[in-house]
This record gives sequence, structure tokens and C-alpha cells, in this order.
Amino acid sequence: IVYYEGFNAKVEAYKREREIKGWKSKIKIQELISSLNKIEHPDL
Repeated sequence: IVYYEGFNAKVEAYKREREIKGWKSKIKIQELISSLNKIEHPDL
């Protein structure tokens, strides 16, 4: 699974990365993945 978000500044991206990595609950991560529009990778 690949997940990404776009940011205008590295500092914003770093804060979001730390937030997601700090999640201890698998449920939160599963909810994040489920909330996304599913985009198929062209190589698959």
C-alpha cells in the first residue's frame, strides 16, 4: 500500500508524517486508507 499527501512546505509534510507515525491504533490507519479514493497504479 502506498499513501501520499501533497504539501507546500517540508515542515508541513514532516508534521503530518510524525502525526501518522504516532498513531498506535490500527483502526485509525485503516480508516485513513478506507477514506481515500482508490487509485490503481499503472504498473499493476
